[in-house]
Amino acid sequence: EYEAAFRMYDINGDGVISVLEFKTLLHTVGLKPSDEEVMGMIDSVDIDDNGVLSLCEFIRLMSKQHKPFVTPKAQFEAVFRAFDSDGNGQLSREEFKKSLFSVGQRCSEDEFENLMSELDRNMDGRISKKEFLSVFLTHGHGNTTC
Repeated sequence: EYEAAFRMYDINGDGVISVLEFKTLLHTVGLKPSDEEVMGMIDSVDIDDNGVLSLCEFIRLMSKQHKPFVTPKAQFEAVFRAFDSDGNGQLSREEFKKSLFSVGQRCSEDEFENLMSELDRNMDGRISKKEFLSVFLTHGHGNTTC
């Protein structure tokens, strides 16, 4: 689950989560920490002292919380709500495409169609919250060695 969250918020795909990307993650789930608080969170696990979070550092940060401030399910539910601009509990193709674009995810038409096929399990042309969560939460169980 944490790996899926990491991939989602590594907006530019460079393999690390920057301060800005981490703040975006926190804002998405309703948290509004100061820049100093964000840097403190990153510094608490930043083993290589480069000011960004690698996947392993991100997992350590999320895991070390006594009561995680952001669970992967809560995070993806918040993302879904943010993407669901009309609030009907479903993402239309247009809503989903606009939302991906708004968070910096650029993809070709073929890539978008593949993503829609993976997410729209019942093939009704819309992505339900259940479909969205199912894909993102189950794909987060990759092999990670941290």
